[in-house]
This record gives sequence, structure tokens and C-alpha cells, in this order.
Amino acid sequence: MKTIDSLADLQKVEIYIYKELLRECNNAGVKLYLTGGSLLGAVRHQGFIPWDDDIDVCMSRPDFEKLLQTTKGRIGENCSIIDPGSDTRYKGVVPVCVYNNSYVRSSQFKEDENLKISCSIFVYDGVPEGRLKRFLYYKHMFVLRAKHALCRADFKHVNTKTAKLFGPVLSPFFRKKSVFKYKNKVLKLQTKYPYSESRLVSTNVDYGSQREVVEKVAFEKGIGIQFENTSSKTFSCYKEFLESYYGDYMTPPPIEKQKPKHGFYAEIDDSFAL
Repeated sequence: MKTIDSLADLQKVEIYIYKELLRECNNAGVKLYLTGGSLLGAVRHQGFIPWDDDIDVCMSRPDFEKLLQTTKGRIGENCSIIDPGSDTRYKGVVPVCVYNNSYVRSSQFKEDENLKISCSIFVYDGVPEGRLKRFLYYKHMFVLRAKHALCRADFKHVNTKTAKLFGPVLSPFFRKKSVFKYKNKVLKLQTKYPYSESRLVSTNVDYGSQREVVEKVAFEKGIGIQFENTSSKTFSCYKEFLESYYGDYMTPPPIEKQKPKHGFYAEIDDSFAL
């Protein structure tokens, strides 16, 4: 195993994972969309945001289930999908596609969770129709996600002021082993409103899920976009999504904020060409 010394090298591994996942999705007839910072990077930079340290993709719940059934979780020769719903050792709530022979130690967490270099797969489920019902739903999700984080997060390395302020005070009251209890509650609430029966959809477990709510008919209509010289897709309402999430998304943040979200130490097998 060799150490990954730079952000550029980490991005090389992630684009490899992304291309492998994209190929398998195309073969399975599954729509894979860029989302989050990767979508913003594709629009503004035609690839990674220069200081970004991960790739975010998304798909509908039916497509995610189809992908798992078709591939059995194997993505090419070197990658695989970790599904939080079936992997009882994985503490996260967002599925990931990982490079199998790799290792990541993230500063986000109290303990070494023996993670791998990965791309995050945000799965879209149904959302309540009424505004009040939707507000209460996401407040419930926020509380569960907060409790889940309090069991595992290192609050010296978080991104929000609220987490930095309250996390160190509250985390001693949450046991590390309770992370799986809250994980299961999050996953159950995430799928409370079936995708097939809903007009509105969102990833639900993401930090900004309430800002990501879109009409299903617009989400299912994909459009072409380039990412690191790779023909990719995103949902048709991507401009509204970016405006809701980032505001003036074509204007980069100040220099002092142009830095990776996560601190990391990473290794990969010696055969991978960096």
C-alpha cells in the first residue's frame, strides 16, 4: 500500500471509482446523476471544484435497488457498493461506492472506522406533500441525524458553527455503540414515503435535504453534462437545485474558504497509477 500525498491524487482515485460506477449504471439501465459539490463543479469548473475532496452522485430508490440486484454490489474488478441497509458494520447512512484495496482515516470521526476511498451515493425517496408535514418530517430527521452524529463525530473537525458549539457539550451523553440504533432509525424514516407514490422527492438524509426537494417528474428527466472529460448526467432541474443550495453558485467563495471539507489520511494499493 502507498500513501496518497495530495488532493490531486485522491481525486484521481475518486474519478476512477466514478467511471466504474457510471459504466455499471449504464449497463444496468440505471440513471446516475451528479449532485452536490460535484454537480456544482461540473457546472462551474467542468470537473472537480479544485479544492473538493469527494464525488457526490445520486439516483432514485428504485434505481438503487435495481443496481444492487444487477451487480450484487460488485462494481468492476476493484470497486464495490456498501449499502447501509444491509451492511451491519458500516456506521454511515449514505451508501458509498468504494475502491476495495484502499484505506481512509477521516478526521470527521472519533474512531478509525476502517473506511475506504469512495464516492457517495445519495438515494432519493418520497417526501410529504404539505409544507407543515414536510417541515415536521425534516425536523424529525434532523434530530435523528444529530443523535447519530453525536455518537461518532469528532467535533473538532466539523463544518457548521452549530455542530462546533453544541457537539462537544452533548456528545458525552451519547454512547458510541448507539450509533447503530440511530442509523437504523434514520434509514427507516428516510423511506417512510415511497418513491413510487410520491410527487416530490429528495435524498432526505443529506445535511441540506429540505433544500433538495424537487418534483419527481423533473428529477427523472436527465440531461447531459461534462465532468472531468467524462460524459455524465444530472437532473433537469439542476439550476433550481444549485440556487436553492448555494445561492449565487457561479461565484466562488472567498479564498479563505477554498479548502477541503474533510481532513484525511489515505492509502491505496501499489498497483494503482497515481
